[in-house]
Amino acid sequence: MLAAIKAVPLGQLAGQRMLSVLDPVMGLAVDEAVGCVDHALANFAPVLALASTLHETQYSRLFRS
Repeated sequence: MLAAIKAVPLGQLAGQRMLSVLDPVMGLAVDEAVGCVDHALANFAPVLALASTLHETQYSRLFRS
């Protein structure tokens, strides 16, 4: 949520509202993940990997310190 607040002009109140709406869904997702057996867990995210490679060559970074 913090990245969304910084990347999109949301504001902190809008971010908190989004978190409160997502709270029940996140709880269900955690309960389901805890109940999974080891062989059912996976981390297959090819689009995330592609986006990560594009970030390396990005002209200007989004978050600067």
